[in-house]
Amino acid sequence: MTDNPEIPIEAHPAAPVRVGRISYMNVAPVYYGLDTGQRPGWMAMTSAPPATLNAMLAAGELDISPVSSAAYARHQDDWLVLPDLSISCFGPVMSVLLVSRHPFDRLDGKKVILTRDSSTAAALTRCLLASEGIHPRLATGSISTATDLPKNTGAALVIGDAALREKWSARFDHVWDLGTLWRERTGLPFVFALWAVRKSFAEEHPAWVSAVLEEFYRSKREGERHIRRILPEASDRLGISAEMCRQYYDRLRYSLDPAEIEGLSAFFRGLYEEKIISRPVRLSFFRYPDAAFDSHAA
Repeated sequence: MTDNPEIPIEAHPAAPVRVGRISYMNVAPVYYGLDTGQRPGWMAMTSAPPATLNAMLAAGELDISPVSSAAYARHQDDWLVLPDLSISCFGPVMSVLLVSRHPFDRLDGKKVILTRDSSTAAALTRCLLASEGIHPRLATGSISTATDLPKNTGAALVIGDAALREKWSARFDHVWDLGTLWRERTGLPFVFALWAVRKSFAEEHPAWVSAVLEEFYRSKREGERHIRRILPEASDRLGISAEMCRQYYDRLRYSLDPAEIEGLSAFFRGLYEEKIISRPVRLSFFRYPDAAFDSHAA
């Protein structure tokens, strides 16, 4: 049980609240407190890649989870965004790369492999290409090392720990950081992931959602305060230097401020304009207790 006196007693559910956790090192600062003994007994945690968490939240197998921004676009009627939580960047992100054997403007008609693990990264790649009038032959796969890329493939999307671990620029003539491309095109931050709650769960248990939010905010503060303690584990797991890990975390943003909301809205508009999604997106935020459904056009 949490001992925070600001959380009402009815926030402590008899059954665990089912919460997702992305199984990449990028979320370590957000989950630091929860990972180091501060997770309350009423919170059950499931760790998985983003695409799996998206599917689990959609299927009702999780109550609250980080989700790909593109997945929110598909489930906007069923999910609410939790305020002031995201995985974002303003410029290079280091962990979302398009590696290519050809220049960007020569990818038209070439085979491009998109990861199945992050729908946002895949949608961003499609959006960036389409906005330049480039229409490759798209396929889905998982690229972890340079040898995973078939010879008949022009380019591939690489994300997460694999993007950080491999020296991609030593194997490919062209490597683009998608966070950099987005900033160059828009001048805005890019939001890769949001934290969302099923709308039906929020309607029935708003105090529980508020309690989970308080735990996340506390955990994130602890992670930001103790970032140096996260670096050795990240270095060991990724096989890269602690200094490179520090550079990576310095580039990530975990807030959802007005500039990031503007960047997210621009992304959703781009997806709609390029016909990657079928209708415009409205951002609906969880609010407790009075305004649970604060909507903003994207």
